[in-house]
This record gives sequence, C-alpha cells and structure tokens, in this order.
Amino acid sequence: MKNKIIDTYIINLRSRIERKEHILNEFKTREEFAVNIVEACEHKIGAVGLWNSIKKIIREAERKELEYVLICEDDHLFTSDYSKDILFERIAYSIDKNADILSGGVSWFEDALYIADGIFWVRKFSGAQFTIIFKKFYRIILEATFEDTDAADYKMGTLTNNKFFIYPFISVQQEFGYSDVTDKNNEPGHVVDLFKRSSASALVVKSIRERSKKSMVDMPYNDTFENITIPTYIINLPESRDRRRHIEQQFEGRSEFDVKIIAAVKHEIGAVGLWLSIRNVIEMAVENDDDVIIICEDDHEFTMDYTKNALLQNIITAHKQRIDYLSGGAGNFGLAIPVTTNSYWVNPCFSTQFIVVYKSLFQKILNHPFDENVRADILLSNITFNKLILYPYISTQKDFGHSYVTPIHNSSRDFVKNMFTNAANRLEAIKTAYLNYDQ
Repeated sequence: MKNKIIDTYIINLRSRIERKEHILNEFKTREEFAVNIVEACEHKIGAVGLWNSIKKIIREAERKELEYVLICEDDHLFTSDYSKDILFERIAYSIDKNADILSGGVSWFEDALYIADGIFWVRKFSGAQFTIIFKKFYRIILEATFEDTDAADYKMGTLTNNKFFIYPFISVQQEFGYSDVTDKNNEPGHVVDLFKRSSASALVVKSIRERSKKSMVDMPYNDTFENITIPTYIINLPESRDRRRHIEQQFEGRSEFDVKIIAAVKHEIGAVGLWLSIRNVIEMAVENDDDVIIICEDDHEFTMDYTKNALLQNIITAHKQRIDYLSGGAGNFGLAIPVTTNSYWVNPCFSTQFIVVYKSLFQKILNHPFDENVRADILLSNITFNKLILYPYISTQKDFGHSYVTPIHNSSRDFVKNMFTNAANRLEAIKTAYLNYDQ
C-alpha cells in the first residue's frame, strides 16, 4: 500500500487560473499522487456543476477499474498533519471496514464516532475538497438523482452509512474570497472558522469516547431491585386535568416510583414557569435529603422499551460514572457519544419531560443565574458537562395539541412526534456504527 500511487482528479473551472496554480503547488512535491486536472462542468447552479464533474470522474474511475479514486476541489489545502504514511494507513483501514467514502477533513458534521486511531465514522458531513471514493460506491453515485437544491457532499452522505473522515484533518479549504458553489463561503474567514469549529467538535467526540472507555463501570446486573424506589416529582398545572389524568395513568402500578404531584409555578412566560417549578422541586429534594430524584413534566409517556430493572440499573451505573443528570429521551440533541450500548453522552440535550437528577447537581441548579429567556433543557446542559441520554428511549412526550412552555410545538399536529422520531433515528445510526466499528 505504501508504494501505491493514488489516482487523483482535481476539479477546476478553466477561468479559475489562480486556483489551478494553488492546487498544482499543493501536489507539486507529493509523488504519491497521480494528478489529473479535470475541467469542471459548468452550470448556472454551481452545486449541479460540481456533481456533474464528480460523476465524470467516477465514470473514468469505473472505466479504469480503480479500487478507489481521490477527488479534490481546487481549494484543497494540505494541513501540517498530512503524511503519506498516515493517508495510506487510513485508506487501508477504510478498505478493511468496507467504507464507501473517506474524507480528508470536514467543514461540518452531525453525529460522528471515533472508531480507530485517526478515523471517525460520520453520519452527515460537509466539505468535498479532498474525498476518496471506493469502487463499490461508484455505481451508486452514477445512478443517484441530483436535484437543483442538493449539495454534492450532503448528497453523497445520504447514499451510504459507510463514510469516514480522517482526524486530525489532513485537508482543509483555502479561502479565495469567493466560492463558485457555496454562497456563504464568500464571507471572509467563514471557511476557516467552519473547519476550526468542526475540528474542535471532533476533538470533543474523541476525548469523551476515550474518557468513557477508561471510566467504564462494570456493574453486575441485578434483576430484582425489589426494595428500591426513586422519589419522582411530577410538574402539573392544577387546571390541566387531562394532563394530570394522563400522567397518573403512566405511573399507575409502577412501585419503583414514589410519585408526588407538584403544582407548577404560573408565569406569563411558560419556560420561566417551568424553570421555577424545577427549582422548587430541587429545594424539596434538598430538604428531603434525596440522593437522586426523577423530575417529570405531565406530558411524559413511557415507551415500549421501558423496564424497571433497566432504568434502575442505568441510574446506579450512571451514578458510579459521576453523571449529574440522565435523560429518558429527547426531541433533539447536539453531539452524542456512546458510553455504553444504551447510554450516550450528549451536549446539549433538549427536552425535560423525564430526567434523573443526582444530588451533585442540586446546588448548582439553585445557584445558577437565569432570566426571562431561560430554557430548562438548555440551562441544564450549560450547568453540567456530565449528562447522559438513554437509548432506546424510555420516555417521549405525548402531544396534547398545545404546549405552555414551547410555542413551536404548537406549529403542527405531529411536530413533537416527528421531533422525537428524528432524534431517535440519529441515535440508532450512532448505535449501529458503535456496534459495527467500535466493539
């Protein structure tokens, strides 16, 4: 592999002479690349032109029966982390893991997993300036439909789950002060900032994953938990009788919960009322000397995946891992990194319809300043780094057709349901990658 030459195709508009000079200079002394300049397919929509150019290259790679091909845009820039040996090692790993795409660096990503030394699996990404496409993916690209509103990098990402990127990045984009494909990239410093933020997020994913491996708690499974009950505080506006009936039904017959219905604080701003209610619950927990509590909103609904033993096992394990709060399910989240097969570190974590809060967080909640712009889920995420979400979800939100706290939830009938479904689908993709690549 080390002595192989990489067939490299660089897309360049004939009129962009300065870009051609730049990219040829990048590859000038790198004998591991067999460089071909490909005249870009021009189109009134830059993204369509780029996609057509990629297809032209893929057809050539298919004709030559290349095992893989490197496609570069003419703004690709090697970083100081590039080395020939690193690149060939990452290519070999990707082939071994049946990858379809290997990127040298991404300007943005959503959901990634650090799976090996210098390699991330990624669900969604942007940045096509240095992309290796493997043979088994050629035909899929060539047969894909590309709409006028599509982007080449996003489109490739939707066609496969087997896509990786190299970290530290070996490729970023050189700013030329304009972009023929992405209008936002015309803003000075925008592209540089994108790669910096993406690299910083990748470092967080890597660090959390490594930390979770070192601190993994091997708890013996207990299938009884007969005498354990968790103080459970349910926030409900007294006039919301339908919600109260619903939430009482959810906990009926579940002896693992010591349920207390707490009158919600009324406030002209619903989100402020919710936070004040959570503070009241925390004050009660402090007064009762609780070690761990569950806080529920009255729209919480148990899923089919809920079991008493699994919840209690997770609560105990998370405590041993020094977690401050544990979410039973969320309608959205930012980064998510597997800690175990059914718990994920997340930041931020949205939705507070079912959260487990540990004593270590009580005083931090009470001491933290807030104003009329407060949102409970965001503030909790800001207060502590140590938070987990369970997946499969044990909790979702029942849609009552109206939310006192989050007005956007009232925008459409299935808004809340779709939100939770989309978030769960993201976690399912991460879980699949975790089981495939990181075990």
